[in-house]
Amino acid sequence: MNRGLRIGAVAGCFLMAAILISFGPARAAGWQEDLTRQILHDEACEVSFMSQVVERIVEGRRVIMAKVRCEDRRSFDAMRPGDDEAFQFKACEVPNAETC
Repeated sequence: MNRGLRIGAVAGCFLMAAILISFGPARAAGWQEDLTRQILHDEACEVSFMSQVVERIVEGRRVIMAKVRCEDRRSFDAMRPGDDEAFQFKACEVPNAETC
């Protein structure tokens, strides 16, 4: 590989890393805030923590899935099928379950 091409490839990697670092946390914080507000409204759940978070691009849409644990020890599966759609919640039926 010639020197110019190598320098260009390295510069491209640094540019992509900078873009992901600068925009990644802001996007994540946005959906987490959306989920926290919506589950409080829909299910009267004050979020204690989220776990098993999965973000995927499926057919051009960003799909988000997470486990949500409430302060009152209830748990929910949360899924948002696209950025412009509301989260869908499924209660874990087993009391004090950490997973559904």
